[in-house]
Amino acid sequence: MEQHQAWREITRETAFTKYGRSVERVAFELPDGSKNDFYLKCERPAAAVLALTADRQVILARQFRPGPRRILNELPGGFVEPATDPAATAAAELLEETGYQGTLQPVTEVWDDAYSNVIRHVFAATDCVKVAEPRPEHTEFVDTVLMPLDRFRSEVLRKGQLTDAEAAYLALDHLGLL
Repeated sequence: MEQHQAWREITRETAFTKYGRSVERVAFELPDGSKNDFYLKCERPAAAVLALTADRQVILARQFRPGPRRILNELPGGFVEPATDPAATAAAELLEETGYQGTLQPVTEVWDDAYSNVIRHVFAATDCVKVAEPRPEHTEFVDTVLMPLDRFRSEVLRKGQLTDAEAAYLALDHLGLL
């Protein structure tokens, strides 16, 4: 029996949907012929940007995160709207959440997790400067935090104190700053 083959989807139905997010129940036939249901998180693609000032201060959006139920220093980012370029979303989110702009570089794309269809577009922004006051959306209550790169790596990244840790590591690796 081949263990590494795609599973056959039998049925798919939406179990819940709200605010552009949904959970779908998907029944699959597994390689051994058995059938099992899996619940998958379905959302639009997202973009996250690791932003640095010229003196290597990491620009973060400090905000309450409902999943972890904690205030975290996060990478600026958000959902990519249909027919919108992920780089444009990353630049817009950086500006909206922090008031900063910089030289944006694409890094890669990553899957959110094994039970999700979410693709996260990862960007790095360098030589960022403040050009405006933050203008977060009505459901966002964000404080801009500038943190020295070394402190970000030791106190935030290595201790898992943000939800986009993989994006931060990938961007730092891309910039040669790990």
